[in-house]
Amino acid sequence: MSNINTVSIKIQTGVYGQFRNLNNRVWFALGEYVDNAVQSFENNKERLKKANKGKYQFEVRINIDWENNYIKIWDNAAGIDTKNFQRAFEPANIPIDNTGLHEFGMGMKTASIWLADFWSVRTAALDEDEERFVEFDLKKVLAEEKEILKVKNSGKSKSTHFTELVLNQLSKNSPSVMQMDKIRRHLGSIYRKFIRKGDMKLFINDEELIYEEPEILKAPFYNNPNGKRIEWKKEIKFSFGKYKVNGFIAILNTMSTNEVNGLSLFRRGRVIEGSHDEKYRPKAICGQMGSPRYKRIFGELELEGFAVSFNKGSFQEQEDLEALMEALQAEISTKEFDLYTQAEKYIKEKTQSDNTKVAKKIVSNLRKTTKHSDLKEKVETSLKDIDNKSIATQNEKLTKKAKTIDSHEDFIEIKDEKYKLKVELITEPSITDLYSLQIEDDELFAKKITYKINLAHPFFNRFERLKNEEDYQPIISIIRSLVLAEVIAPSQGTKNAGNVRMNFNHFLRNI
Repeated sequence: MSNINTVSIKIQTGVYGQFRNLNNRVWFALGEYVDNAVQSFENNKERLKKANKGKYQFEVRINIDWENNYIKIWDNAAGIDTKNFQRAFEPANIPIDNTGLHEFGMGMKTASIWLADFWSVRTAALDEDEERFVEFDLKKVLAEEKEILKVKNSGKSKSTHFTELVLNQLSKNSPSVMQMDKIRRHLGSIYRKFIRKGDMKLFINDEELIYEEPEILKAPFYNNPNGKRIEWKKEIKFSFGKYKVNGFIAILNTMSTNEVNGLSLFRRGRVIEGSHDEKYRPKAICGQMGSPRYKRIFGELELEGFAVSFNKGSFQEQEDLEALMEALQAEISTKEFDLYTQAEKYIKEKTQSDNTKVAKKIVSNLRKTTKHSDLKEKVETSLKDIDNKSIATQNEKLTKKAKTIDSHEDFIEIKDEKYKLKVELITEPSITDLYSLQIEDDELFAKKITYKINLAHPFFNRFERLKNEEDYQPIISIIRSLVLAEVIAPSQGTKNAGNVRMNFNHFLRNI
């Protein structure tokens, strides 16, 4: 077999310096090496099994050493053979077969320069008797405008096969210690199909990456709680013009707002959009942010016909992708299997075990945060405020002047009487009441009931979880119930029902 003594890296050398400034993510950069290894495995699967007498497990290992400032990527795929060795180092030399994961012919080069100033490749191709070693020194290439790199050849057994890439003199783009958990989760998510099938074992600093499968909801349809339990997973096989999509869309057993809910979009077996905590959540499928549908729907969709970005982090035809998602919405909204509506309207019943756990946590927290002496002082302060009539007068004046941000009207019937119920949302820090209530006569209704909720009240600022409209909804429901209770109390013989609201507002502010 003929020796290869040099490889071409011909390009305007100044372009190499610009690779460092590409907009990229560290998991996408590391993914380029995994892509190359996976493609080598896929192209040579049977040969690799035969060479190892059927006892073969494809592995990729990424090791990051901060103390010695290097990254090592090793795989036991088929290596870079004579036919592909020149192409592997020459920028933008696209493979003859570009239907795989290394389609652009730029991945290894751009990722390596993005991550480091100095890198080397040692590879042994299956069924060849030469091991090859190449070094790339970015500073030297730029200073000397090098277009050729020397290759060191050495003999090896034909059954030996691997590729080892070592990055030294790491750049500011290289992984930090703080990023490691996120990198593991992203790479585990991106290559989940290969990991799931057992085709590949992927390690980072000797820790094997395992993809945790989300639990799918098994429950009756929302409007038939005693009906048959259904696994809420819809298999998707759909064509849309030149595009094809295969996979599934399902409902999570437990709502999520971070890394589980949403779609992962695949191409050629690996995730392009939607890895780990960066899921793809189109409005047509997932609904409004924060809605039950947004928190419940997840899925995996393999797309065909779409081009991808340079770093394989997104699809190019975004408008067509959105149109495809709108078409898919009809697929998951059929009368026979209405997954779309189930995701929005299903309410999971809490079990006795769930309630027991919550109760114990509530009591534990109360023991930590409540002291008898503090509580006594807060109650005494509230009682003084209740007796201070000027506070109520001041709140009433400020409430009348407060500008309404938005409002909503409901029309309800109580004991054969029709009422107009209006909520107005205000934001006025100087008002010490959480909510106020005004009951007026009305020509068309028995009464017109207006209650104002002050979003600037200290109660709302006390809890960090109150961030979006859905977080406020349970509190709004409680206030509306208190309002209705006060409205009907007089018909039940209660006098001065408004005292409960006044006392509630004062205690809430202090306790």
